[in-house]
Order: sequence, then C-alpha cells, then structure tokens
Amino acid sequence: MFNSRRDFLKKSSYLSTLLLLGGFGEDSQPAQVLETLNPTSLHSFTLQLDWKYNVQFAGVLLADYYQLYQKEGLKINIQPWDFGLDILDVVAENPTVLGCAEQDVILAAQAAGKPIKAIATMFQTSPLGLMSMPGNNITSLHDLVGRKVGIHGDTQKVMDLVMGFSQLSSDEIEVIDISYDEKYDKLLTGEVDAIQCYLVDEPIGFAYQTGIEPTVIRLSDYGYDAYVQTIFAHSFLLETQPEQVKAFLKATFQGWKIALDNIPRAAKIVVENYVNPKSKYNNLDYQTQSLKLISNYITSGESLDQPLGLISPERWQSMTKRLVQYNIIKNAPNLSDSIDLSLWSV
Repeated sequence: MFNSRRDFLKKSSYLSTLLLLGGFGEDSQPAQVLETLNPTSLHSFTLQLDWKYNVQFAGVLLADYYQLYQKEGLKINIQPWDFGLDILDVVAENPTVLGCAEQDVILAAQAAGKPIKAIATMFQTSPLGLMSMPGNNITSLHDLVGRKVGIHGDTQKVMDLVMGFSQLSSDEIEVIDISYDEKYDKLLTGEVDAIQCYLVDEPIGFAYQTGIEPTVIRLSDYGYDAYVQTIFAHSFLLETQPEQVKAFLKATFQGWKIALDNIPRAAKIVVENYVNPKSKYNNLDYQTQSLKLISNYITSGESLDQPLGLISPERWQSMTKRLVQYNIIKNAPNLSDSIDLSLWSV
C-alpha cells in the first residue's frame, strides 16, 4: 500500500503509464515518433500532471479554459495523474509529452540516464511541511526535540536533511513511519506530536474534518529548498521544437497570472469545470483557501508584475548538492544536462 503522494509518484509502474497514455512501442525512437505525426499535429502535446485536477494546477487549467494554448497555436491535452503512472518514464519515452514533478524526482531520473531537462517551475519552493495540534507550543523544528513526528516512508531522508541543516542530531527528534490513512487519528490522539503534510492542502482538509486549525512548520525554512511542480521535457523536443515549448510556457504562466489575479473566480472555474465531482477537491471554499496559500508558492510573495516560473541555476545546483549530501538522490547530473533555461528566462 502506498502512504503518500510522493510514494505514489515514485513507485508507480511504467507499463500502466503506456497503457493509460497510449504510449509508443519500446523500440520507438524520438525521431521515429515525431515522423509518424502529420505537420498539423506537431503542435499537439500532452501535459502530464503529477497529481489530480485541483487548484495546485490552476494556471494550467485556466490557460486551457481561456484557450490560451490555442491562441499560441497549440493543442494541449492535460492529463491528471492516476494510479500506475510513472511520469518520468512516460516523458522519457514520449517526446510529445511534457511533465511536472518535484526537483529531487527529476534529478534522480536524470542521474539514471533519462533524456529529460527541467525548463520552468510552477512552485518556487516545496509545500512539504509538518503540522501539529494548536496549544502544543510547536512553532519551529527545534520545538520538536524530544518529541515524536509521524512521516511517510520516503520522507525520512528529507527529515534527515532538515535536522542536519538545523544542526540537530538524528536522535533528537523521534521520527516514525505512519500511513496516510491513520495520520490524522494519530495526531488527534497524541500518539505523535506532529505529522507530515502538504501545506497548501492538508491543513485545510484537517480543519474541515476536525474543526481544528493546526499549527504548521514549513520544511523550506529548514534547508529543504527544492522546486516543486517543475516542468520538464524530453531533450529531443527541446532541440527540435523550442518555439512551441516557449509558446506553451508563455500560455501556462499567463494562465497563472489570470488565476492569481482573481482567486475566487479561478477556484470556481477549476471546481466547476475540471475537478472530479467525487473528489475531495469538489469543494469551492476548500479550493479557494488552497489557492490563496498556493499563490505565495507561485510568486514567492512578489507582485504579479514580476516574471513567474523562473528557475535560478544557482539555487537548483545548491539544492542538488544538498540532496546528494543527504542521500535523497545518489549523484548529481551536470547542470547543463539537468536544466535548460534558454526557453524561459528574463
């Protein structure tokens, strides 16, 4: 059983990916794939998201809703994540698919030899965090010394990173593995003092379920300075159709500016037109609150007049080295093999 969104995305099967997306055969090469397309379909791409339709992708969905992609001469098929999808594999095997994922996931795939490069990012830093019950006097990582934190298995190394960065030894905070399904109960009963959460989503869901506003800690404040919902593409696509990729990025971040300019309207469009009616995200107030939180991750607190989506090569490289240091990834790809900023820069 999978315990978290990160577990889902890292461990899902490649075979299901090809079946669900209608991927090309194992023997297909990038050039052969593109040669099978007629000239008009060369501007048709799939964007594979790394989670379900919700306001975490508001910019992309509003770009679709307002036909911004079409105005750039593109046809973009936006696919929500589903069980079995390995996004890194599907992009590596399908040059007409773009994806989005967390920086460490992209780096690990690159280190394994997958021909992909990051080109822009939606979230400027990770919303990965911890939440605790109010009144427990836990407002910083150091307040957890001598206490117990429940995390999902693949986040253990991230906890090692933030503790090491904060000059805390590994035994100063007790970290235990808990499942996604039991995490709220363990926090409510006091079995753990804090639990892992996605800060733009789960604290809101916890409050809806329990009526309690949790206290939150951002792991980005303690050294986990990774980019999230980072857009990446096959190297062959970047080499052969750079203008179309530029057009895609232009429309995507125009969509984000529209979304953040009027958050209630954007949330309403996403809920009414894209969210699965049976999903927990089918809640307009919930999604409006979430998008308000997301806005800071998109803009880093800056004005909407500033460029969105930019990756700092210095920050990318610094975080890459830190991820290697704490064994979150095994080795660091060369920067030139990891990111291509020629398509989206100031």
